[in-house]
Amino acid sequence: GPALIAGAETRTSQANRALEALADQVRSHGTLARAFTELEPGELLSRLEHDPEFKEFHTQFQAFLAEYGHRETVSVLLSSSPTWSDAPEVVLGLVTSMMGERRPAADQTGQALAELKRHPALRIAALRRHLLSAVDAAKAGTAFREDSHFYATMVLPPLRRALSELGRRLCDAGVLADAADVQHLRFEELAGMDDGGALPAAERERYRRLVLARAAKRRELEGIPLLDTATLFAHMRPAPGTLVSGMPASRGQATGTVRIIRGPDEFGLLRSGEVLVCPYTNPSWTPLFQRAAAVVVDAGGIASHAAIVAREYGIPAVMATGSGTRDLQTGQLVLVDGTRGQVTA
Repeated sequence: GPALIAGAETRTSQANRALEALADQVRSHGTLARAFTELEPGELLSRLEHDPEFKEFHTQFQAFLAEYGHRETVSVLLSSSPTWSDAPEVVLGLVTSMMGERRPAADQTGQALAELKRHPALRIAALRRHLLSAVDAAKAGTAFREDSHFYATMVLPPLRRALSELGRRLCDAGVLADAADVQHLRFEELAGMDDGGALPAAERERYRRLVLARAAKRRELEGIPLLDTATLFAHMRPAPGTLVSGMPASRGQATGTVRIIRGPDEFGLLRSGEVLVCPYTNPSWTPLFQRAAAVVVDAGGIASHAAIVAREYGIPAVMATGSGTRDLQTGQLVLVDGTRGQVTA
């Protein structure tokens, strides 16, 4: 099933190829490669902008941001988090991570189609046409789901610019101490203010107290998920003899030690050949799939980002485990079976 839709062309797969093209350009240019490995992201960005020797790469990098810069760094649901264009150093970090030797990806679609076509039932022409048409429809559905996500993120840059401007005006009016605090106000509260935040002193004080209280509440709730994935995917209970069970999403088997990665600040911990175990992924996680032997994810299905990218890179993937990050331990040696959706010791 999942292997048959591995070849679906999506905006995510196109972005991944564009990132690989940037990494290839860096790899082939000695001075540029040294700059990427030796400089901090901020210094590197400045060097790219001002050094004539790097003009060609900088032009290609700007073209990448123009095409894909609206993508989220954390979540499509959070306007408070920067996009790739807002944080170009994040993209440079992705390119740096992808400069290593590229793993040749297995042609999962070709192999799966060949197996399917050898099935005796497909000697019946009508059934063969119907089934191959269903495979094409499944690919189109996968692309539609992923591309809808891609185009939905296009609202983030204008939304962030509008909120930033509102925050600046409210700072000037003495309502906020920091423009970023605008993220703690609700849409109806912002919509109800006069342009520029011209509010009576009592109203300004009320909003200041609201912002402080909501900021404190956010800090209190950091790290607590909105949904308990173990409950959400309770039907994926481990089969006898397995550590974790889930939805098979990218075929094959791989053995490696577990590395639990919970967010971008831990990306650098993953070593080549380890099994990536995580709560979710988005496009910013892409370079990790070059290093990982397999991926095990708490949430998501066969059309989610992690599943699509795992199939692109030809590594096994198990999705919707519900509790992989809780039941597995970093350093634990496991066998990941992406065909059956199981993780065993």
